[in-house]
Amino acid sequence: MNLSSLQSEKVIHKMISIDSIKIAYREAGEIGNPVLILLHGFPSSSHMFRTIIPKLSRHFHIIAPDLPAFGFSDIPNPETFKYSFENYSNIVNHFLEELEIVKASFYLFDYGAPILMRVLIKRPEMIEMLIFQNGNIYNEGVGDVLKEISGLYSEINFESFIKLKRFFEFDYTKWEYLNGVQDIANISPETYFLDQFLMDREGVKAIQMELKSDYKTNVALYSVWQDFLKELQPVTLIVWGENDEVFKKEGAELLQRDLPDSKLLFYPTGHFALEEFGDDIAEEIIAFWYLNFKLL
Repeated sequence: MNLSSLQSEKVIHKMISIDSIKIAYREAGEIGNPVLILLHGFPSSSHMFRTIIPKLSRHFHIIAPDLPAFGFSDIPNPETFKYSFENYSNIVNHFLEELEIVKASFYLFDYGAPILMRVLIKRPEMIEMLIFQNGNIYNEGVGDVLKEISGLYSEINFESFIKLKRFFEFDYTKWEYLNGVQDIANISPETYFLDQFLMDREGVKAIQMELKSDYKTNVALYSVWQDFLKELQPVTLIVWGENDEVFKKEGAELLQRDLPDSKLLFYPTGHFALEEFGDDIAEEIIAFWYLNFKLL
């Protein structure tokens, strides 16, 4: 490997102020290469992309932000910052504007899917390629876990609150990483330990509980996003951990149905598919982009 390749794989950790909130982000790859935005979900951060960024950065200019109250971004006071998916989409949009991103591919995972869909439906001209990885926009893709959480929020009593709290504790965070995987020995323990350590910071669990309660606003927009994608027919790669019990494989199958020119690949793993199949997924992203935009 030559020196320029090594330099392109170097990951730089940066901070930028967006609407008076410090947003941490990882950046790699040469400026001028096609831009690829990687957006994490719950309960993770840009750390979830640590294994694929070096490989992707040989071909793309990679940008992977941490959302407010996730990873190493600021934790705004809930009295002055509304923790909602709509407000997160505003932050992401302003982040892209500040970095002068006008065209990019987007990796939509978990919470990142509804946040980015809110951005992209307003700015469809930005889309070069979409990569959906266990990022759902279909009712049929919602797993029993989220249905249970939704039911608990609707009850609003002490007993339901106690049950809700367990979805923000270590055992559940660990479960999200280990459920459905081929071999738990493939999963680095620091993933779920880091996520929980950051969630255990003062005030963060209450914030995450508030944000989770707002997920219903995403479900209300599912059909709008489906119609948007069916009309636009963007170049789309779908890579999915088929054993995911948070967002089920049916969501991936329906996405491919509505985007018949998309490519769908299932992997025998769970929600955090990159932990076991990161190399394979990175290779598929690179190959799919070259197939659609540039001769190999």
